[in-house]
Amino acid sequence: MVREANTKTPEFSIIIPAYNAEAFIQAAIQSINNQTNNDWELIIVENGSTDQTTEICNCYADNKKIYLIHSEKGVSNARNAGIEASKGKWLIFLDADDQLLRDSLQQFDEIDKKYAPDLIVGEYENRRSVYSGEIKVYEGNGLADFMRISLQTPTQKCNTKAVAFRSSVIKGGGIIFDSQICYAEDSVFFLEAFIHSKKLITLHYPVYRVIYHPESAVRSGKKKLEREYLMAIQRIDKMVKEYSRNFDNDYYAFVLNQLLVILVNDIFARSESVASQLADAKQAMFIPEFKEAIEKINLSELNGVKKAVFWMMKHKMTFGLLFVARIRQSQNKKKVNYFYV
Repeated sequence: MVREANTKTPEFSIIIPAYNAEAFIQAAIQSINNQTNNDWELIIVENGSTDQTTEICNCYADNKKIYLIHSEKGVSNARNAGIEASKGKWLIFLDADDQLLRDSLQQFDEIDKKYAPDLIVGEYENRRSVYSGEIKVYEGNGLADFMRISLQTPTQKCNTKAVAFRSSVIKGGGIIFDSQICYAEDSVFFLEAFIHSKKLITLHYPVYRVIYHPESAVRSGKKKLEREYLMAIQRIDKMVKEYSRNFDNDYYAFVLNQLLVILVNDIFARSESVASQLADAKQAMFIPEFKEAIEKINLSELNGVKKAVFWMMKHKMTFGLLFVARIRQSQNKKKVNYFYV
């Protein structure tokens, strides 16, 4: 990557992995160009696109603020290449089909100046949500509270979306994305960064826009997705146990959240008969990691919809889980711009 001489070290390095992203990449780039805080560099990492992604990105790359580099295939390889090339004080990962809200960098900068944290975790934009605007500080013994929250709500609080990572923590800790893990690799990365952090700030207001489109759903070959998620689960199991033995129930909640993702986006989304889907769902629940979590999770420590869903898993109520999956799938189809599991 070529930089112009005397280029100022930026406050923020935004890293966008770009693979066959011609339909979305311009909007993602424009969301950075539109930031009210201009102290950034954008590193676009193309990794084997067969469409017009490279040509589009070349139109923006100026080697002053916007850089286009290439990596081996795979989102983890792309993100790692972006980390290596980055010069900013903060690292932000943006998917090529998502966007940063206009004031996101300015809000991160103000939090940095006031609190000097190692991690800043914001919210996704959601038209159905009411945001309190609360800023919460986790440090010392309080970090355990956030560990519990992140494990219980991994699709919201245990990934790399809407998060600013202090670069010195990531690079100093040798933290990288594991290219052998294809699903939930961002949860592994986030937890490793969290474990290396001394102070974390959460923002109860949106900084990140998730764009939903039909290709967003996670689907894989039969049995493959379960295996892919198990690699991340095994890594996280090891990390959590090394961090503390007091998070067993939260870890089990994390595992069952991954099982729910598999049910909604893969098993109950397959073009097979309902009978076959139900049989596959029951079989998935007997995979050792999922089976252990189902048997050992203490539901009395949980509340809300997830408690009911995990209760269904305990009682092997596959019809009930199919019903939940159909509701989630229907909700996702109705969302024009927003996608959550």
